[in-house]
Amino acid sequence: MKKIKEVFKIIYRSIVYLVIGVLLYLFFAVLLAIIPVNSEFIESDGGTEIFISTNGVHTNIILPAKTNAIKWNDFLEIKENYEYFAFGWGDKEFYLNTPSWDDLKISTAFKAAFLPTQTIMQVYSYNSKPKESERVIKIILNDKQFLKICNYVAQSFKQNGKNQIVKVSPSNKYSFKEKFYLANGTYSIFNTCNNWVNTGLKQAGVKNALWAPFDKSVMYHLRK
Repeated sequence: MKKIKEVFKIIYRSIVYLVIGVLLYLFFAVLLAIIPVNSEFIESDGGTEIFISTNGVHTNIILPAKTNAIKWNDFLEIKENYEYFAFGWGDKEFYLNTPSWDDLKISTAFKAAFLPTQTIMQVYSYNSKPKESERVIKIILNDKQFLKICNYVAQSFKQNGKNQIVKVSPSNKYSFKEKFYLANGTYSIFNTCNNWVNTGLKQAGVKNALWAPFDKSVMYHLRK
């Protein structure tokens, strides 16, 4: 009987600690999301248009395919001529095996949420300029800012010993416009896909959150 009580105490304490941990995480996620960085940012007249998009959970950086900064078709080894590419960074297993929420497994979600995991770059191709909407926001950058965000995205791709990016084959449920590559960095609840976008924007001098684990944290400052 004493052993059973001890087990229940351990379970109870574990649940309490978990709840406290989640509440603290959410508290700091909200607090740090509303604190701006690069508050002095002003969009450039006549600069280069980029876009930040969200699907309600995950954000992407959308860049023109052909620029003086980098020719993405060549970098990505994509022969088709596209106008824009959307770049996302995140958990490797989640990206490769979860083309829709119906495909999500509990084990995949648990690993992505609680364990540091390998990362991957997802690239989606656009035949034309993305349309602005509640989920797609345009930002105009000067040449220096644009070069910084292009370099940030390019440096997120992992390279092999021959300085080549590494392609990865996804589930056959993905469309032909989606490509995957190995990425640098480790995914965790403290370094999410949205943190990756947030960091790129801050490095380019764009106003954004101090910390942005959620998509709303990223989009909040872009909409103001």
